[in-house]
Amino acid sequence: MNRNINSLPTEILDEIFFLVIDRQSARSDRCRLILVCRLWKEYVEGSALLWADISAWDSLAYTRRALERSKASVINIHYPARSNRRTIGLESFMAEAGPHIARWRSLTLSLQGSPQSCERALSPLITAQAPRLERLKLFWADRNRSIPRSVVTLFNGAPAPSTLKYLTLQRVQLAFEPLSLSGLVALDFTGIPILSTPQLLEILRNSPSLETLDLCRNSGLLGTGSQLSATPPIVLAKLNALTLEWTDHEGANCILSTIRIPNRRRVCIRAEISGASAWSVLFTPTIAHILRPTTPSPDPGFSNIKVEVEASDICRIQARGMELELDVDGGDQIAGVLGWLAEGLGSEAAACPVQLVLDFSDIDPIPLVSVLFPLVIKHLSIPESSFRSLLQFPRVAIFQPSEPTSSGWLLGQLESLSIGFGTIESQEELIAMLRGQYEEATSGNETESRCPVSLKSVELRGRSRAEGLVEKIRGILGEVNVFWDSE
Repeated sequence: MNRNINSLPTEILDEIFFLVIDRQSARSDRCRLILVCRLWKEYVEGSALLWADISAWDSLAYTRRALERSKASVINIHYPARSNRRTIGLESFMAEAGPHIARWRSLTLSLQGSPQSCERALSPLITAQAPRLERLKLFWADRNRSIPRSVVTLFNGAPAPSTLKYLTLQRVQLAFEPLSLSGLVALDFTGIPILSTPQLLEILRNSPSLETLDLCRNSGLLGTGSQLSATPPIVLAKLNALTLEWTDHEGANCILSTIRIPNRRRVCIRAEISGASAWSVLFTPTIAHILRPTTPSPDPGFSNIKVEVEASDICRIQARGMELELDVDGGDQIAGVLGWLAEGLGSEAAACPVQLVLDFSDIDPIPLVSVLFPLVIKHLSIPESSFRSLLQFPRVAIFQPSEPTSSGWLLGQLESLSIGFGTIESQEELIAMLRGQYEEATSGNETESRCPVSLKSVELRGRSRAEGLVEKIRGILGEVNVFWDSE
């Protein structure tokens, strides 16, 4: 073996070997290192750092050996969710790891079985302290059983250790009040009905350095009514990413209205807003601050807005680092959210080009196009049936209006247009309609009128096309790139 490698300082060798050992294959990775030479065998077996990851992927005997060889170093305890990779039962695994709780740096447990079995497995956390714990992940992984109703109190009722920075709970019921959670860097709560909005806001207020926040299907996060106006704002200056999914509309609005996230990079909201006024409960002016981060984004497309509606009545909106995924039952809810978006951006709206994609939806495009002003639609992708209805709307001009800069005209700054066709007959109908509009626009004018100067390309899509379709539309639209794309 090359003496240059073996002469490296112990700290560097530790780091090199540590990178080679994967958590899911730690046993085989260590064996490969040990088989290289006698010197490496002695080094691996004597290095506490290389035995710090303790996983149920290995046998019970090997787990004991790893706990012994990790010596006094901090350790990471993992009980994985995939049952085909585990060789030890949860209770047996925790019975071995439990006595070493003072050395735990991280604990990841996939809980399953009866509530009594889970409580026995969690016994070390329930009855003792974990003074060096930095990461805690608890998952209720048994999909065949409902979430246990029993509430678990950790650390013998004492507050959580001040070292705890990363907390993930999924479908696990904990008593939050005794924990006095604070100083968190990452927080992920999923499916925890016992969690209330005041409790969550208290945790956030005590964690000003929070960087990521994920909340999903927590039925206890409800609106606080009149208490909201008396709640001081919570500034999370370091929060980079926020995910809020399937939360009560009033509860989500309360959370977003209370926190301030000036430096966020990503916001993801998923919600069901079917019903006449559901959208207006969630999307109010009090949460418009999430649209305007104070730190400039390095992404050149940060100001671009994309609105896409699928056939299954799912609307996706991407705007300024924010992603909305909304279940709707018509265009009114989408128009309402887009109106909130345009109003919330204020004077910045005109600098946000919009891509509107309605290819697989039969939603009427007129309300969507109308409400977006002063946002500017630069790209429109639409089925030909919806495009024909647009052409019949008085404020839509494909050809140059007499006052092209007038705010009364819709699609006046459109740059690219994509039209999907179902039949050849529909293509002929569109040609006739475009020709009719052109003749009406040019009648009585000494000079010819063409389409708005901003329009640069028109894509025609479908499985088959009428003879001369591209040439005929190009002849009507003038100096515009018209092309066909077979689907």
